Formats: sequence, structure tokens, C-alpha cells
Amino acid sequence: MLRSIKDLMGYPVSAKDGKAGKVKDVLFGDLHWRVRYLDVETRRGLHLNLRYLSKDESEDDQVTRRLIERKHLGLPQLGIDRREIPTDLTVDEVSKCEGFGSHLSAEEKYEMEFRRFFRHAIYDERPLFGSFGISGYMPPVTAYEHSDKEIRSHLDRMGELAGEHLHSAKAVIGYHVVGKEETLGLVGDLILDAENWEIAYLVLDTRHGIPSRKYLVDMDQVTRLDWSSSSMETALRAKDLLPMRRYWVYDPVNKDSTDHEYDYSGKPCLRSLMEDVF
Repeated sequence: MLRSIKDLMGYPVSAKDGKAGKVKDVLFGDLHWRVRYLDVETRRGLHLNLRYLSKDESEDDQVTRRLIERKHLGLPQLGIDRREIPTDLTVDEVSKCEGFGSHLSAEEKYEMEFRRFFRHAIYDERPLFGSFGISGYMPPVTAYEHSDKEIRSHLDRMGELAGEHLHSAKAVIGYHVVGKEETLGLVGDLILDAENWEIAYLVLDTRHGIPSRKYLVDMDQVTRLDWSSSSMETALRAKDLLPMRRYWVYDPVNKDSTDHEYDYSGKPCLRSLMEDVF
């Protein structure tokens, strides 16, 4: 079963005894493109941060985002129930899963280190780690003075983060796709093979023409995911895209037990609906 990860964001997660929360993000590794955790927001509704009013609030009560391992995830549903991801855990077991901060993605860790060192958020381009022929780390200009010890500590930390392999799907969607000779476009989406919870394709949005052309790129063709420059690198050239499979979200790529066809978002295809009517 092939499903759009972009479409899965915000879906309810159902436990064995009720609703466990909603999908906040999908965390995956860039070595084998396997999903490692589903980031789930367990707290319902709008909640203001009023922790300072209570001295008795436990740490467990403060954690609202839990990480569910892939081994506990079932197949996303199709059709009417498509907006639901099942898990074999109970609501209580989900609440006892590891918290969001225990396994941060490379993107989250990078931004934390950026804020710590430069004392402000990221506004413009990110520093580069050996991308596009530039070697070494190039820190952006900052208005703050740092000692040699602080700079060395920062560079060491950035070197450690360069080897991180856990990534946020929400952050990666929108990365530049860099080919052998030029930038080919952007990551428009990631396509999940839900049978084994692995990322099968990236959707390359070329942004050329109106409407833009979108292609399915097999993840085996991605040579590197570089979070520091917000890019995915591949050996493809622009001319290699022409014979490749085009992406259309309404393609009939899934079937249920009755052979009805469904698209990348789990909706029934128009052809199947027409067959039911006539």
C-alpha cells in the first residue's frame, strides 16, 4: 500500500481502547529510509502553557507528544476510515511511550544548537557541511562575541550533528532536490510503503510550467540527505526525468479485498465509484 506522508499529518491514531492522539510528524532514518517513530500529539484541544501556576504537576503530565515505534503501527485505513492509523497499544501504553525530546530529529537538534549559539532563530539560509563543493562548516554572521572555547565547542557539536540519521518528514518535505548538474526542484511529498513502513519514493516537484510537473523518484536513487543545506542529492539529470513515472495524487495505486481502487491519500478512485453506481 502506497500512501502520501504529507496527507497523513494530522490523522487520528487509534489505540485498542480508544483514540490515542493525532499524527504530528513521521521520523525516519536516511540509511534504509525506514520509519522509526510516529510522533503523536496525545493532548486534545487547545491547551495554554500555564505550568508555572502549578508546582504539583508531574513530568508525565507535561509531555504531550509521544513516539510510537513502527513495530506497533498497523496499516493506514482506506476509504471512509482512511483518516485513521491503528496501533496495537492501549491509550495508557501510548501515554507511557518515550517522549518527543528523547529522539529528536537532526533538524530539531540543529535548530536547538543554532539558537543556543547565536541566541536567535534561523531566518535565512542554513550553514553548509561540504555541500556543492564547499568544504567545512560556514557559520552565519552573528552580532554576538564568542570565546575560542565556545566556538570550538559549537563546531564540535555541529560535527556530531552532521552524522545524525534521524529526520523529520515534515521538515524534509520542501527540501531542494539537487541533481548531478543542477537543482531539479523540491521535495513535494514522500510516499510511504505502508506494508513495511518504509519510504518508497520522493515526489519531485520541478516547479516548471503551470501546472508544475511532478515525478516519482525511487529512494534508491537518492545518494544523500543533507539537512544542513536542506537538500536531497541524486545522480539524476534533468533529461533523465522525461521517461520517469509522473506523479498524480489520484492515481489508482491501492486496492482493498474487493478490488476497489484507491489513490495515494486512501480515497476511492473515480473509476471505482462509477463502477459501483453503474
